[in-house]
Amino acid sequence: MYATLRTLLRFTAFPLLFGGAGIAAWKGYSPDSVGWLMPVIVAAVLLLTFGLERLVPYANRWNSGPGTGTDLVYLGTTSIVVAIAEAAVWAAVVVLLGQWAAEGGALWPAHWPFAAQVFLALAVGDFLPYLYHRASHESRGFLWRVHAIHHAPERLYSFNFARFHPVNAFLTAALTLVPLALLGASGSVIFVAGVLHNVHGVLSHANVDFRLGALNAVFSMAELHRWHHARDPRWANGNYGATVLIWDWVFGTRRYPGHGIADEGVGLWAGSEVPRGLREQWLHPFASFGGRVARGLRTVGCRCCCPAV
Repeated sequence: MYATLRTLLRFTAFPLLFGGAGIAAWKGYSPDSVGWLMPVIVAAVLLLTFGLERLVPYANRWNSGPGTGTDLVYLGTTSIVVAIAEAAVWAAVVVLLGQWAAEGGALWPAHWPFAAQVFLALAVGDFLPYLYHRASHESRGFLWRVHAIHHAPERLYSFNFARFHPVNAFLTAALTLVPLALLGASGSVIFVAGVLHNVHGVLSHANVDFRLGALNAVFSMAELHRWHHARDPRWANGNYGATVLIWDWVFGTRRYPGHGIADEGVGLWAGSEVPRGLREQWLHPFASFGGRVARGLRTVGCRCCCPAV
């Protein structure tokens, strides 16, 4: 009986949690609920996922280890930064495009069924973050140092879905929202898509042995996203879609070599490094800038703050 339950959970947990979160967001949305409903839904999914990680873990050893405190700090800071990014984007759209939208210039297909609009919002919202995410992996420069913090953990579990440098969190949130706001998507569509985006982030990093079957062709869920965290850049440089895989299919970056990533290991690949301390991690992407400035000052003969060595 217990084995049957575990098998059932592997195949049904994702559609139940993802779909349930979407329905809760759709039914509960109102201008007054925007500020508190999303955190409540995401927290509920986190709690349920924590239980699933004990019932049907993908890798038992990933359920314990260092970094939980750091991940919780990142969860708080990421939430704040994302809120700031969303506020900034909405302010810009209201100021620059308010009149245009009010006069019926919006291009969003508001006549479509609501579910179709939400899926379109997930796809459109993923496009610019896909490009930014891919550039972060392929640049090996500042963008990669910003993003490498997310790849530093050597285990995947529900709480490290939000381990992002503030720059990374701000840009991803802004780039997700900008095209939807410009196209004139409704607040309810953007809200439900935002809830699903965050819930998917929790589930795609969860240490749960999800089995999606055919849905792995649509969603960038755990079975594929674990390979994005592989130590081998041949597999890590792919599956860039945050929620759906449309742009990975279009640009040929979908990767799924099999189910055994726990045996290969996750984390940074050779030649990459991230400091251990939280403050050092946030400053790490800017370290080379400071070095270049210091070298430039020495070149022009500065001795007040950059003595010759």
